[in-house]
Amino acid sequence: MSQVKVVALNIASSKQAKLPPVLSTIRQQAKSQLKELINNLFNNTDDALFELADRSQSDQQQEMYFDSMRIVRLHRKAVTTSFINHFSQSFEEILRKPAEPLVSDELEEEPTNYTLLDQDELEMSVAVAGIVSKVTSHYSLAIMQLTKRLDSLIQYQTLSERTNPLGPNALSTLFADCLENLDVPIKVRIILMKLFERFVMERMGTVYDQANQSLINADVLPDLRKTHKTQSRQAPPSPAAVEQMPLPTNQQGSAVNNNTSGFTFSTVQSLLAGSRGGEGYQGQGGGNGEFTGHTTSPSMNFNELVQTLSQIQLQANAVAINTSEVPQLSDIRHLVLNNAPGHESSSLAQADDDAVNFVGMLFDYILNDKNLAIPMKALIGRLQIPIVKLAIIDKSFFEKSAHPARTLLNELSSAGIGWSGAKELKRDALYNKIESVISRVLNEFNQNPEVFVSLLKELRAFVSKDNRRSVLVEQRVKESETGKAKTNGAKATVQALINQKACGLRLPSSAGRFISETWSRVLTLRCVKSGEHADGWMAGVATLDNLLWVLQPLSELVAVERRDSMVDSLLAEIDAGMTELGCQTEEIIEFTKWLEEHLVTLSKNDRAYLEEDERPELDLPLNVVEEIILTTMKPEDTKPIEPEFLAQIKALTEGTWVEISQENSQPLRCKLTTVTVPGHNYIFVNRRGMKVFEKTRMGIATLLKDNQLKIIDESQVFDRALQSVIGNLRQMQRDRS
Repeated sequence: MSQVKVVALNIASSKQAKLPPVLSTIRQQAKSQLKELINNLFNNTDDALFELADRSQSDQQQEMYFDSMRIVRLHRKAVTTSFINHFSQSFEEILRKPAEPLVSDELEEEPTNYTLLDQDELEMSVAVAGIVSKVTSHYSLAIMQLTKRLDSLIQYQTLSERTNPLGPNALSTLFADCLENLDVPIKVRIILMKLFERFVMERMGTVYDQANQSLINADVLPDLRKTHKTQSRQAPPSPAAVEQMPLPTNQQGSAVNNNTSGFTFSTVQSLLAGSRGGEGYQGQGGGNGEFTGHTTSPSMNFNELVQTLSQIQLQANAVAINTSEVPQLSDIRHLVLNNAPGHESSSLAQADDDAVNFVGMLFDYILNDKNLAIPMKALIGRLQIPIVKLAIIDKSFFEKSAHPARTLLNELSSAGIGWSGAKELKRDALYNKIESVISRVLNEFNQNPEVFVSLLKELRAFVSKDNRRSVLVEQRVKESETGKAKTNGAKATVQALINQKACGLRLPSSAGRFISETWSRVLTLRCVKSGEHADGWMAGVATLDNLLWVLQPLSELVAVERRDSMVDSLLAEIDAGMTELGCQTEEIIEFTKWLEEHLVTLSKNDRAYLEEDERPELDLPLNVVEEIILTTMKPEDTKPIEPEFLAQIKALTEGTWVEISQENSQPLRCKLTTVTVPGHNYIFVNRRGMKVFEKTRMGIATLLKDNQLKIIDESQVFDRALQSVIGNLRQMQRDRS
């Protein structure tokens, strides 16, 4: 029977930390919920594997699925127990005081075990990355707030979304580790990871909400309404009254029906009425209209208004998109009244006027949002008219944070976060897809909001497929850069070692070249493959020591005898090292023959000298130069980084999108994919996952100091706009009171 090993994670063995009561409560609640979700996952595994077996095109493949089904059944309890136990321990781990760093904050190191992944590990790593990306996007505000609240309780460490024990990265990595020793093919493990995403991670909304609520009840950062960092799709908290209304924020599942929030269209009208002091508001759709008295003209009825907006909507779709410029905000009120039947005597009902003005304010914010690329503003700006029409038709648009139209706006801005300028979009399939979605909204949205549902589903499917490719490319970039950094670090280690050991010694020129050009590469290869504590590395260093020693004149006959006895083993070690390096046979024979002959001559010289005979002439140079220079990476500038910029650099985590200003070029939008160790090189990729930028830590500090690097706010564009507009209207109320 196959056996499954309970995975042993890197949990410190120090005395167990005592959890604060609120953390203990959160852990207990989460353990119970996670256990239920994991059990549900395994309950559905049989069906998934049986269906795959049923569709198999070969007996061998079918047998593989049935065998895997049996193994999973046998070991589901062990995997579940391992997962829950290590999840529980992860809470204690974040409270422990970390070991003292060996270097200063300016040069803090990270673990250096960056052995390149094999294909199976790469596939699992990509699966984890995909889950993290999707779940972070779906629950990002709740995760961000939970992370900040947990971090405020921790004394010795800084908790990030990546290290949050309830975060998608920690949970997905833990489950992948628990599957590592399950004796099933990698194909089945990937299937289990997909089931984990579907039956566990996509249902974490309640877990996050309960954890946040427990912390709020314990008075741990209860007011995070002004904090927004990453994408979210959740409902804003309910106001007690408009006067005390918090700025809208979103938390998955925080309200009844997973949508409604207490922020209603009547709230919008109350804010607008308060801002205009009870007077009419002659909005121009941009959020900066003039306050006037009520009009006396008859109001347009519902059908007239919707038909007029539909006509304007179709006209707008006929205008070509200019992705190189920020579009102008449309004066919807003016357009409607000028295109309405009998427009000379028409006006808008107060409710319709409020909807037009409020949506205009939202789009005014969006088109001035520095976090959006200009091409995305050009596209989203075209949705102002259909969103106004939707707000008039469906007032739940203001009430439901998960309304498909709002979610579509957020998905559009998230998908195009990596766009820098119009030139790069000519052959971009994602741009073509988004442009198609925008065009279809303008063409197909008449009065049925269901068009937003179908387009949202279609866009998500396309983006998910597009992201899978970029995640794989990005993972390969990370592996390549990690391997390169490790190689450069190994070269630096070997150079320092050789310079230390060879400094001041008398060496023949042939030996000096061999050590600097050949044996240094042998040591570098072994350092990269196995590290500095492996047997191969230590044997290579011992060979270097022996080579340096036998090449020196000796002052005792017993030492000469020892050297003569070492020749055969030394030549064998050098032969093995050069063969491992891939040297040509002729090159190996040439050097070992020279070394053997030289050592024979050297021994004769030493014996003659010690026996007071005439000393023979040898090819012995003066002292070797102080350093044998090898080709290595340039060391990072070790000048202290100013605390202000050091703090910003520490906040720059993997997955963060930034905009980098470049001389004589448009700004570059890219994502931090990894920070290499050693070297502290910050590697950035574009939205396709390809490397586009690299800087040292000091280089990043310089960019920050010169205001050439800006972190892009990844929170949902509609939610940012809603927060800003509500905040401004509320401030106007206060200023008038």
